[in-house]
Amino acid sequence: MPRSSARRLLLPTGVLQVPWPHLVWLGLLVYTDAQLWFTRAGLYYQAPENAAEFWRNALLADGVDCALFYLNYLVLQPKLFRARRWLAFLGATVAALLVFAVARVGASVLWQEGVQQGPMSLNLEAHVQLLLAYHLPLGGLILLLSNGLRLADDYLRERESRRELEQQHLRTELSLLKTQLHPHFLFNTLNNIYSLTLQASPQAPEAVLRLAELMRYQLYDSPEDLVPLAREISHLRGFLALQLLRLPPDEADDVLPFTILLPPGAEYARRLPPMLLLPLVENAFKHGDLAARPHVARLHLQVEPEGRLLFQVQNQVAVGGGPGLEAAGGVGLANLHRRLELLYPGQHSLTTAATPEAFCARLEVQL
Repeated sequence: MPRSSARRLLLPTGVLQVPWPHLVWLGLLVYTDAQLWFTRAGLYYQAPENAAEFWRNALLADGVDCALFYLNYLVLQPKLFRARRWLAFLGATVAALLVFAVARVGASVLWQEGVQQGPMSLNLEAHVQLLLAYHLPLGGLILLLSNGLRLADDYLRERESRRELEQQHLRTELSLLKTQLHPHFLFNTLNNIYSLTLQASPQAPEAVLRLAELMRYQLYDSPEDLVPLAREISHLRGFLALQLLRLPPDEADDVLPFTILLPPGAEYARRLPPMLLLPLVENAFKHGDLAARPHVARLHLQVEPEGRLLFQVQNQVAVGGGPGLEAAGGVGLANLHRRLELLYPGQHSLTTAATPEAFCARLEVQL
Protein backbone atom coordinates (compact mmCIF):
# COMPACT_ATOMS: atom_id res chain seq x y z
CA MET A 1 0.00 0.00 0.00
CA PRO A 2 1.34 3.46 -0.84
CA ARG A 3 2.52 5.70 1.97
CA SER A 4 1.60 3.13 4.56
CA SER A 5 2.84 2.67 8.08
CA ALA A 6 5.83 0.85 6.66
CA ARG A 7 7.43 4.30 6.52
CA ARG A 8 8.12 3.97 10.23
CA LEU A 9 11.54 2.82 11.36
CA LEU A 10 11.60 -0.94 11.11
CA LEU A 11 14.22 -3.57 10.43
CA PRO A 12 14.71 -4.37 6.75
CA THR A 13 12.60 -7.23 5.49
CA GLY A 14 14.23 -10.59 6.20
CA VAL A 15 16.52 -9.50 9.02
CA LEU A 16 14.43 -11.29 11.64
CA GLN A 17 14.79 -14.53 9.68
CA VAL A 18 18.56 -14.38 10.34
CA PRO A 19 19.57 -15.87 13.74
CA TRP A 20 21.36 -12.66 14.65
CA PRO A 21 21.55 -13.26 18.48
CA HIS A 22 23.41 -16.51 17.83
CA LEU A 23 25.74 -14.81 15.37
CA VAL A 24 26.49 -12.13 17.96
CA TRP A 25 27.29 -14.77 20.57
CA LEU A 26 29.44 -16.80 18.16
CA GLY A 27 31.32 -13.68 17.08
CA LEU A 28 32.06 -12.78 20.70
CA LEU A 29 33.46 -16.25 21.42
CA VAL A 30 35.66 -16.22 18.32
CA TYR A 31 36.89 -12.70 19.07
CA THR A 32 37.78 -13.59 22.70
CA ASP A 33 39.64 -16.77 21.78
CA ALA A 34 41.55 -15.06 18.98
CA GLN A 35 42.52 -12.16 21.22
CA LEU A 36 43.83 -14.48 23.92
CA TRP A 37 45.81 -16.50 21.41
CA PHE A 38 47.48 -13.53 19.74
CA THR A 39 48.21 -11.64 22.98
CA ARG A 40 49.34 -14.73 24.95
CA ALA A 41 47.59 -13.22 27.98
CA GLY A 42 44.79 -13.99 30.35
CA LEU A 43 44.28 -15.92 33.52
CA TYR A 44 42.71 -18.95 31.88
CA TYR A 45 44.19 -18.91 28.45
CA GLN A 46 47.84 -18.43 29.21
CA ALA A 47 48.50 -19.75 25.76
CA PRO A 48 50.73 -22.82 25.62
CA GLU A 49 53.21 -23.03 22.80
CA ASN A 50 51.28 -25.99 21.47
CA ALA A 51 48.47 -24.49 19.36
CA ALA A 52 46.47 -27.72 19.39
CA GLU A 53 46.45 -27.73 23.19
CA PHE A 54 45.37 -24.10 23.38
CA TRP A 55 42.47 -24.48 20.96
CA ARG A 56 41.38 -27.71 22.65
CA ASN A 57 41.12 -25.90 25.95
CA ALA A 58 39.48 -22.88 24.34
CA LEU A 59 36.80 -24.95 22.59
CA LEU A 60 36.04 -26.91 25.76
CA ALA A 61 35.70 -23.65 27.70
CA ASP A 62 33.49 -22.25 24.95
CA GLY A 63 31.30 -25.34 25.28
CA VAL A 64 30.76 -24.65 28.99
CA ASP A 65 30.03 -20.98 28.24
CA CYS A 66 27.51 -21.99 25.55
CA ALA A 67 25.78 -24.36 27.96
CA LEU A 68 25.11 -21.49 30.37
CA PHE A 69 24.18 -19.08 27.59
CA TYR A 70 21.64 -21.39 25.94
CA LEU A 71 20.26 -22.78 29.20
CA ASN A 72 19.15 -19.25 29.96
CA TYR A 73 18.30 -18.30 26.33
CA LEU A 74 16.19 -21.36 25.51
CA VAL A 75 14.85 -22.50 28.89
CA LEU A 76 15.02 -20.08 31.80
CA GLN A 77 14.19 -16.87 29.95
CA PRO A 78 11.19 -18.07 27.90
CA LYS A 79 9.72 -20.49 30.46
CA LEU A 80 10.26 -18.59 33.71
CA PHE A 81 11.05 -14.94 33.00
CA ARG A 82 8.32 -14.41 30.37
CA ALA A 83 5.86 -16.30 32.58
CA ARG A 84 6.71 -13.80 35.35
CA ARG A 85 7.80 -16.53 37.72
CA TRP A 86 10.38 -14.21 39.20
CA LEU A 87 11.47 -16.26 42.23
CA ALA A 88 11.83 -19.44 40.19
CA PHE A 89 13.80 -17.55 37.55
CA LEU A 90 16.10 -15.99 40.15
CA GLY A 91 16.70 -19.30 41.91
CA ALA A 92 17.36 -21.17 38.65
CA THR A 93 19.72 -18.41 37.48
CA VAL A 94 21.76 -18.52 40.70
CA ALA A 95 21.93 -22.32 40.56
CA ALA A 96 23.03 -22.25 36.91
CA LEU A 97 25.68 -19.65 37.73
CA LEU A 98 27.10 -21.78 40.57
CA VAL A 99 27.18 -24.92 38.41
CA PHE A 100 28.91 -22.95 35.66
CA ALA A 101 31.53 -21.60 38.08
CA VAL A 102 32.21 -25.08 39.50
CA ALA A 103 32.57 -26.54 36.00
CA ARG A 104 34.91 -23.82 34.82
CA VAL A 105 37.00 -23.92 38.02
CA GLY A 106 37.31 -27.71 37.77
CA ALA A 107 38.37 -27.51 34.13
CA SER A 108 40.88 -24.76 34.87
CA VAL A 109 42.44 -26.73 37.71
CA LEU A 110 42.58 -29.83 35.51
CA TRP A 111 44.29 -27.87 32.72
CA GLN A 112 46.55 -26.09 35.23
CA GLU A 113 45.50 -22.71 33.92
CA GLY A 114 46.69 -19.75 35.91
CA VAL A 115 48.81 -21.81 38.32
CA GLN A 116 52.02 -20.17 37.23
CA GLN A 117 51.99 -16.41 37.75
CA GLY A 118 55.54 -15.45 36.91
CA PRO A 119 57.93 -16.88 39.48
CA MET A 120 55.14 -17.34 42.01
CA SER A 121 53.26 -20.63 42.31
CA LEU A 122 49.75 -20.82 43.77
CA ASN A 123 48.54 -23.59 46.01
CA LEU A 124 45.22 -25.28 45.21
CA GLU A 125 43.14 -23.21 47.66
CA ALA A 126 44.49 -19.90 46.40
CA HIS A 127 44.09 -21.12 42.83
CA VAL A 128 40.41 -21.98 43.36
CA GLN A 129 39.71 -18.64 45.05
CA LEU A 130 41.38 -16.83 42.18
CA LEU A 131 39.35 -18.80 39.64
CA LEU A 132 36.06 -18.20 41.44
CA ALA A 133 36.75 -14.47 41.59
CA TYR A 134 37.01 -14.56 37.80
CA HIS A 135 34.41 -17.12 36.74
CA LEU A 136 31.49 -15.91 38.83
CA PRO A 137 31.53 -12.42 37.23
CA LEU A 138 32.13 -14.05 33.84
CA GLY A 139 29.06 -16.23 34.31
CA GLY A 140 27.04 -13.20 35.36
CA LEU A 141 28.08 -11.36 32.20
CA ILE A 142 27.10 -14.36 30.06
CA LEU A 143 23.67 -14.45 31.71
CA LEU A 144 23.20 -10.70 31.21
CA LEU A 145 24.18 -11.00 27.55
CA SER A 146 21.88 -13.97 27.06
CA ASN A 147 18.97 -12.11 28.67
CA GLY A 148 19.64 -8.97 26.67
CA LEU A 149 19.82 -10.74 23.32
CA ARG A 150 16.71 -12.80 24.05
CA LEU A 151 14.70 -9.75 25.13
CA ALA A 152 15.86 -7.77 22.10
CA ASP A 153 14.97 -10.59 19.71
CA ASP A 154 11.56 -11.08 21.30
CA TYR A 155 10.84 -7.36 21.15
CA LEU A 156 11.77 -7.07 17.48
CA ARG A 157 9.69 -10.11 16.57
CA GLU A 158 6.69 -8.79 18.49
CA ARG A 159 7.05 -5.40 16.81
CA GLU A 160 7.19 -7.08 13.41
CA SER A 161 4.07 -9.08 14.28
CA ARG A 162 2.26 -5.90 15.35
CA ARG A 163 3.27 -4.24 12.09
CA GLU A 164 1.91 -7.18 10.08
CA LEU A 165 -1.33 -7.11 12.07
CA GLU A 166 -1.67 -3.37 11.49
CA GLN A 167 -1.12 -3.83 7.77
CA GLN A 168 -3.67 -6.64 7.68
CA HIS A 169 -6.12 -4.42 9.54
CA LEU A 170 -5.55 -1.60 7.03
CA ARG A 171 -6.06 -3.96 4.09
CA THR A 172 -9.27 -5.26 5.64
CA GLU A 173 -10.55 -1.74 6.31
CA LEU A 174 -9.72 -0.60 2.79
CA SER A 175 -11.49 -3.64 1.39
CA LEU A 176 -14.59 -2.82 3.44
CA LEU A 177 -14.49 0.78 2.23
CA LYS A 178 -14.40 -0.44 -1.36
CA THR A 179 -17.35 -2.75 -0.82
CA GLN A 180 -19.29 0.23 0.54
CA LEU A 181 -18.21 2.44 -2.35
CA HIS A 182 -19.48 0.16 -5.11
CA PRO A 183 -23.13 0.03 -3.93
CA HIS A 184 -22.98 3.78 -3.27
CA PHE A 185 -21.88 4.43 -6.85
CA LEU A 186 -24.39 1.97 -8.27
CA PHE A 187 -27.25 3.47 -6.24
CA ASN A 188 -26.58 6.99 -7.51
CA THR A 189 -26.17 5.87 -11.12
CA LEU A 190 -29.31 3.76 -11.12
CA ASN A 191 -31.24 6.79 -9.85
CA ASN A 192 -30.01 8.70 -12.89
CA ILE A 193 -31.00 5.90 -15.26
CA TYR A 194 -34.39 5.70 -13.55
CA SER A 195 -34.99 9.35 -14.29
CA LEU A 196 -34.23 8.68 -17.97
CA THR A 197 -36.67 5.80 -18.11
CA LEU A 198 -39.39 7.94 -16.52
CA GLN A 199 -38.92 10.39 -19.35
CA ALA A 200 -38.95 7.55 -21.90
CA SER A 201 -35.61 8.89 -23.08
CA PRO A 202 -34.05 7.08 -26.05
CA GLN A 203 -30.73 7.48 -24.25
CA ALA A 204 -31.70 5.06 -21.47
CA PRO A 205 -30.26 1.97 -23.29
CA GLU A 206 -26.98 3.79 -23.86
CA ALA A 207 -26.92 4.72 -20.18
CA VAL A 208 -27.28 1.06 -19.21
CA LEU A 209 -24.43 0.16 -21.58
CA ARG A 210 -22.15 2.80 -20.12
CA LEU A 211 -23.03 1.65 -16.63
CA ALA A 212 -21.99 -1.87 -17.59
CA GLU A 213 -18.61 -0.53 -18.78
CA LEU A 214 -18.11 1.33 -15.51
CA MET A 215 -19.03 -1.70 -13.46
CA ARG A 216 -16.56 -3.79 -15.47
CA TYR A 217 -13.79 -1.39 -14.43
CA GLN A 218 -14.84 -1.54 -10.81
CA LEU A 219 -15.11 -5.32 -10.88
CA TYR A 220 -11.77 -6.13 -12.52
CA ASP A 221 -9.55 -3.14 -11.72
CA SER A 222 -10.64 -1.86 -8.33
CA PRO A 223 -9.34 -4.93 -6.42
CA GLU A 224 -5.82 -3.81 -7.43
CA ASP A 225 -3.91 -1.60 -5.03
CA LEU A 226 -2.81 0.81 -7.75
CA VAL A 227 -3.82 1.47 -11.36
CA PRO A 228 -2.26 3.76 -13.99
CA LEU A 229 -3.62 7.29 -13.99
CA ALA A 230 -4.83 6.75 -17.56
CA ARG A 231 -7.32 4.12 -16.37
CA GLU A 232 -8.70 6.38 -13.69
CA ILE A 233 -9.10 9.24 -16.19
CA SER A 234 -10.88 6.90 -18.61
CA HIS A 235 -13.19 5.80 -15.82
CA LEU A 236 -13.98 9.42 -14.94
CA ARG A 237 -14.72 10.21 -18.57
CA GLY A 238 -17.08 7.25 -18.74
CA PHE A 239 -18.90 8.44 -15.65
CA LEU A 240 -19.18 11.98 -17.03
CA ALA A 241 -20.52 10.66 -20.33
CA LEU A 242 -23.16 8.74 -18.40
CA GLN A 243 -24.20 11.88 -16.53
CA LEU A 244 -24.30 13.96 -19.73
CA LEU A 245 -26.97 11.65 -21.11
CA ARG A 246 -29.32 13.48 -18.77
CA LEU A 247 -28.72 16.74 -20.68
CA PRO A 248 -29.83 17.84 -24.14
CA PRO A 249 -27.31 16.55 -26.73
CA ASP A 250 -26.57 20.03 -28.07
CA GLU A 251 -25.42 21.23 -24.63
CA ALA A 252 -23.49 18.19 -23.41
CA ASP A 253 -20.13 19.20 -24.87
CA ASP A 254 -20.02 22.67 -23.29
CA VAL A 255 -21.49 22.46 -19.80
CA LEU A 256 -18.86 20.15 -18.28
CA PRO A 257 -15.29 21.25 -19.09
CA PHE A 258 -12.64 18.78 -17.93
CA THR A 259 -9.09 20.19 -18.01
CA ILE A 260 -6.20 17.72 -17.83
CA LEU A 261 -2.58 18.86 -17.52
CA LEU A 262 -0.01 16.06 -17.39
CA PRO A 263 3.75 15.84 -17.97
CA PRO A 264 4.70 13.58 -20.91
CA GLY A 265 4.09 9.94 -20.06
CA ALA A 266 2.60 10.69 -16.63
CA GLU A 267 -0.72 9.01 -17.47
CA TYR A 268 1.05 5.63 -17.39
CA ALA A 269 4.03 6.38 -15.15
CA ARG A 270 1.94 7.66 -12.25
CA ARG A 271 -0.30 5.23 -10.39
CA LEU A 272 -2.98 5.75 -7.78
CA PRO A 273 -5.63 3.69 -5.97
CA PRO A 274 -8.65 2.99 -8.20
CA MET A 275 -11.77 5.14 -7.79
CA LEU A 276 -9.94 7.64 -5.61
CA LEU A 277 -11.20 10.66 -7.59
CA LEU A 278 -14.71 9.46 -8.36
CA PRO A 279 -16.40 10.47 -5.06
CA LEU A 280 -15.69 14.17 -5.71
CA VAL A 281 -17.28 13.95 -9.17
CA GLU A 282 -20.22 11.97 -7.85
CA ASN A 283 -20.78 14.57 -5.16
CA ALA A 284 -20.86 17.35 -7.77
CA PHE A 285 -23.67 15.66 -9.67
CA LYS A 286 -25.56 14.50 -6.62
CA HIS A 287 -25.83 18.02 -5.20
CA GLY A 288 -25.17 20.04 -8.36
CA ASP A 289 -27.62 21.90 -10.56
CA LEU A 290 -27.91 20.34 -14.02
CA ALA A 291 -29.74 23.41 -15.21
CA ALA A 292 -26.86 25.72 -14.30
CA ARG A 293 -25.24 27.55 -17.20
CA PRO A 294 -22.75 28.08 -18.69
CA HIS A 295 -21.30 25.18 -16.68
CA VAL A 296 -22.85 22.48 -14.56
CA ALA A 297 -19.43 21.69 -13.10
CA ARG A 298 -15.76 22.33 -13.86
CA LEU A 299 -13.08 19.67 -13.39
CA HIS A 300 -9.34 20.28 -13.31
CA LEU A 301 -6.76 17.50 -13.07
CA GLN A 302 -3.05 18.28 -12.95
CA VAL A 303 0.06 16.26 -12.15
CA GLU A 304 3.29 18.11 -11.46
CA PRO A 305 6.66 16.67 -12.53
CA GLU A 306 7.58 15.70 -8.96
CA GLY A 307 4.40 13.60 -8.70
CA ARG A 308 1.99 15.89 -6.84
CA LEU A 309 -1.55 15.38 -8.11
CA LEU A 310 -4.11 18.19 -7.96
CA PHE A 311 -7.77 17.46 -8.63
CA GLN A 312 -10.40 20.18 -8.27
CA VAL A 313 -14.15 19.94 -8.83
CA GLN A 314 -16.38 23.00 -8.74
CA ASN A 315 -20.13 22.85 -9.25
CA GLN A 316 -23.19 25.02 -8.96
CA VAL A 317 -25.48 24.03 -6.12
CA ALA A 318 -29.05 22.99 -6.82
CA VAL A 319 -31.71 25.09 -5.17
CA GLY A 320 -32.40 23.57 -1.76
CA GLY A 321 -29.48 21.16 -2.23
CA GLY A 322 -27.38 22.60 0.58
CA PRO A 323 -23.74 23.52 0.25
CA GLY A 324 -22.84 20.40 -1.68
CA LEU A 325 -21.78 18.24 1.20
CA GLU A 326 -22.78 14.62 1.55
CA ALA A 327 -26.28 14.13 2.86
CA ALA A 328 -26.65 12.57 6.29
CA GLY A 329 -25.82 8.90 6.06
CA GLY A 330 -23.85 9.28 2.81
CA VAL A 331 -20.61 7.36 2.51
CA GLY A 332 -18.89 8.81 -0.58
CA LEU A 333 -16.88 11.69 0.89
CA ALA A 334 -16.59 10.00 4.29
CA ASN A 335 -15.02 6.97 2.60
CA LEU A 336 -12.72 9.22 0.59
CA HIS A 337 -11.46 10.92 3.76
CA ARG A 338 -10.79 7.57 5.40
CA ARG A 339 -9.08 6.07 2.35
CA LEU A 340 -6.77 9.07 2.12
CA GLU A 341 -5.88 8.77 5.80
CA LEU A 342 -5.00 5.10 5.36
CA LEU A 343 -3.25 5.31 2.00
CA TYR A 344 -1.50 8.69 2.19
CA PRO A 345 -0.97 9.63 5.84
CA GLY A 346 0.58 13.09 5.93
CA GLN A 347 0.80 13.09 2.13
CA HIS A 348 -2.58 14.52 1.13
CA SER A 349 -4.86 17.49 1.51
CA LEU A 350 -8.62 17.57 0.93
CA THR A 351 -10.27 20.97 1.32
CA THR A 352 -13.75 22.21 0.54
CA ALA A 353 -15.27 25.64 0.13
CA ALA A 354 -19.02 26.22 0.02
CA THR A 355 -21.35 29.13 -0.65
CA PRO A 356 -25.12 29.13 -1.15
CA GLU A 357 -24.49 29.10 -4.92
CA ALA A 358 -21.40 26.96 -5.44
CA PHE A 359 -19.28 24.21 -3.94
CA CYS A 360 -15.59 23.49 -4.59
CA ALA A 361 -13.55 20.47 -3.52
CA ARG A 362 -9.78 20.41 -3.93
CA LEU A 363 -7.67 17.29 -3.48
CA GLU A 364 -3.85 17.21 -3.40
CA VAL A 365 -1.97 13.91 -3.18
CA GLN A 366 1.72 13.12 -3.43
CA LEU A 367 1.76 10.05 -5.67
